[in-house]
Amino acid sequence: MLRLALRKEKGIKIVGEADNGPQAIEAISNLKPDVALLEIGLSDMDGIGILPRIREKSLKTKALMLTADNDETMIFKALKAGAKGYVSKDVNLCDLIKAIQSVYQGELWVERKKMARFFDREAVSNPGRGGRPTGNKEILTPREKEILSILASGCTNKDIAKALYISEKTVKSHLNSIFKKLNVSRRIQAILYAIERGLK
Repeated sequence: MLRLALRKEKGIKIVGEADNGPQAIEAISNLKPDVALLEIGLSDMDGIGILPRIREKSLKTKALMLTADNDETMIFKALKAGAKGYVSKDVNLCDLIKAIQSVYQGELWVERKKMARFFDREAVSNPGRGGRPTGNKEILTPREKEILSILASGCTNKDIAKALYISEKTVKSHLNSIFKKLNVSRRIQAILYAIERGLK
């Protein structure tokens, strides 16, 4: 149903389809789509496991994960592995289109309630550091806010350096400072924090 609806949507073009993991990797390698809608629980292989393969085959392709049961553990694993967002199989067409467009534009598509749960889960698994950020965005310098905003759009250190005309070493230094101030240890935590606080 969603496939048929998307075919009628202006601004979205379905360039290929696949029934399993190997076919998906081959199709993405050949077609290099802007966005790939992938099912987390593929029948023949782990949908999350193919994310690194997708990056190898097509750097421009952004992965949007499709999940049937809203398994938070799998969703968080997918985000950490490089997925740019997720939608449930029962998503309505309007939200699916928004998700695809957001991911295409380089943004991260995550439900806010999932962000809160993510931070809470991290706090349990990393009680010393890495749970819900305790910092305040006001303690960040204007430059750090700018870098965090660009980071939240899905950019790499190299992308940030190019956009701001600074070295990757300088970007890394700024990110280390940001992580320390926000009391986080992972990029995904900083990204979700930025989205939650409206910094993207």
